[in-house]
Amino acid sequence: MIIDIFLIITSIIISMIAITFLFLNRKNFGSKANIFFNGSLYVALGVFFFTFFFLSSDIFFSEDFALIFWDISIISWGFSVSMLCIIHKYIINYEKKAVLSTLTYSFIFGIILGLSLIPDSFSIQLRSGIYSFIFENLILLSIILIYNIIIIGVMSYNLTKYFTRIRNTISKKMLITLTLEFSIIIVIYSFYILTRAILLKYLYSGFYLIGVCFASYYLIKKPFLFIELTNRIYDFIIFHRSGILLYSYNFETGEETDESLLKGSILIGINHILSNLINKKDQLGLIKMQNRDIILEYDNNHGYALLLTTNHKNTFIDNAVNKFMKKFTELNKQKLQSLNRLIDISEFRNAKDIILEFFEPYIIKN
Repeated sequence: MIIDIFLIITSIIISMIAITFLFLNRKNFGSKANIFFNGSLYVALGVFFFTFFFLSSDIFFSEDFALIFWDISIISWGFSVSMLCIIHKYIINYEKKAVLSTLTYSFIFGIILGLSLIPDSFSIQLRSGIYSFIFENLILLSIILIYNIIIIGVMSYNLTKYFTRIRNTISKKMLITLTLEFSIIIVIYSFYILTRAILLKYLYSGFYLIGVCFASYYLIKKPFLFIELTNRIYDFIIFHRSGILLYSYNFETGEETDESLLKGSILIGINHILSNLINKKDQLGLIKMQNRDIILEYDNNHGYALLLTTNHKNTFIDNAVNKFMKKFTELNKQKLQSLNRLIDISEFRNAKDIILEFFEPYIIKN
């Protein structure tokens, strides 16, 4: 009982720390959906499932309460693995069709929920001084086990399919570690509900706490690893209001780009946008194309504009652009305001260090 309470408290504390950090640093996680999914997983798996999974076996409670706790743990498990798979897909590659897979997981979870609430789905027995639960509803048991296998298969497939498109080794290692860790957790839990072996129960708790500590560490120290890792930024261009190219960086090559290497049509288009919009109130901020989003940001006070092309815009990129422009302006304020002299574009090479600071998940790293 003491060990169980200690494990429950540990899991809840870790979950609450992670949820608090998610809320306080929500701008760093790409979108509200990402925050909701991660927060929901911590609540469902780290608080509800872990708590009621252990309390259900404690003979301090009556059999009726133990069965209720077990029901809650089964429902929480079904919801948790659904959230886990959605987050895994979201981190690797956000797509509109992910909505379909989310609906599929919701449907399967609904079946698990419905079957769990049917009376006499479980029976209870006293075994080695603790309560043990037997699945009387074999359909429910089969669905949970099959669903567990599907979740592991889908996560492994997504990791394999998109692995080469992830840009840096830190992200790759994180995903491999967490995918393996949570796959092991799912396997151990599956064997536990089949065999009801006490050893597997505590083996599960050990692997889970190790896994959630890893996940929480990455969440706090490197939150950018929880955004769409295969989303890409292509071109990053800074123009003076006069039309002069101040700086250009290519995220695909990881190198600064000379003006002569930029396509003429791009330069003409940007110059046209600048000449027509940089001094206007209603400025164009986003151009959506079939496979690209073109983001435009302006600093009218200091006479320059930033153009960024990406697969699709998200709040992490918006936040990074704002931070970049603030620091770029601070470092180059006097240079930008000196409009009566010849502009030396080599003076703006400090932009690369700022890009590396704020756009880390999109930088090529080997």
